[in-house]
Amino acid sequence: MAKRSKLLLIGLPVAAAIAAIGAVMSISRSQPKVVSLSPAISPPVQPQVTKASLGFIGAAGLIEAKDQEIEIGSHTSGVVSEVLVKPGDRVKAGDPIFVLDERAAKGNLALRRAELAAAERQRDQLIAREESLKAQRAAAVAAAKAARAEMEEWADQVRSAEELLQRGGNNAISQREVTRRRNAQRSAQGRLEEAQARINEIDAELALIAQPNGASLAVANATVDQARRAVERAEVDLALLTVRAPIDGTVLQVNVRPGEFAFAGTLATPLVVLGNLDPLHVRVDIDEADVPRFDPSAPAYASRRGLASERIQLSFVRIEPLLVPKRSLTGALGERVDTRVLRVIYALPPGTTNAYPGQQVDVFIESVPVGQAEVTSSTNAGEPK
Repeated sequence: MAKRSKLLLIGLPVAAAIAAIGAVMSISRSQPKVVSLSPAISPPVQPQVTKASLGFIGAAGLIEAKDQEIEIGSHTSGVVSEVLVKPGDRVKAGDPIFVLDERAAKGNLALRRAELAAAERQRDQLIAREESLKAQRAAAVAAAKAARAEMEEWADQVRSAEELLQRGGNNAISQREVTRRRNAQRSAQGRLEEAQARINEIDAELALIAQPNGASLAVANATVDQARRAVERAEVDLALLTVRAPIDGTVLQVNVRPGEFAFAGTLATPLVVLGNLDPLHVRVDIDEADVPRFDPSAPAYASRRGLASERIQLSFVRIEPLLVPKRSLTGALGERVDTRVLRVIYALPPGTTNAYPGQQVDVFIESVPVGQAEVTSSTNAGEPK
């Protein structure tokens, strides 16, 4: 009994120790192995500080077309009948990009041209009538002269008959003859008045169509001008159905297909995106805290994502002086989002390969020494307004 107790005292601790070792080994085997992997994209590496600068301003940049991308829209809504470009095509200002259905516009243009032709023919007929009226007036004047001569002749005969009647009594001339001559005189006078009235009527018509201030001719000219303006408007409506490039550039994106309905106005997704890629620009957002240290003449470098050691020398283009809320986020741990940024535009050197609009880059701008920044700030603050 004493021997068994002694064995238990020795065996139990040994068994416990063996169980503990087994548990530790089991737990260590169940844990996943930690493998050290290098990142797929190397983080950006800040350039070495030169003697002339205190350090660098780090900022996020976005490659864009010169003067930014242009979102091409349509003047009017309609079904797209033809798309004439594809992404990557180079176009010149005025080149067609896509065409909307033109059938209704072409029909309207043909109608307006027919109306113009009719208005011009009516005006030409009115102008041609002037010569006809002049001929009619000449005939009326001749008739009036003949009637006047005839009236004067019968007037003489009436005077002679009246004198004979007074001197010789009824034997020299009969009363009937006197009456006939008087009637003939009245008939001639009536023809003269009729011819004169016809002359006045023709003169009134000539006054209406006489160039250049005739009233009827002015109305005809106004009708022709109105019809011509309607034709021009129809031509413009037809031309607007062909959307053309506003500048020389490269087609960056095409979001419309034949048969689709294109809406006019501002769209969430533009129909076509166009940009001038010669040269490419980089839009850099500089945090307002770094603005006092920013010097436009300082050297600036860019490195594309995935090429941390790359150094592309940038050329300063311009500053957009209005600070705006920060919108472009880099995902850095200490990044602030409740800040404003100064937008600075740089140009990539010509011939830069594998650079595309919308591509993100890391930008480093040499900053001015602190003392110089303070002096500049003090000088600006003391300037009179």
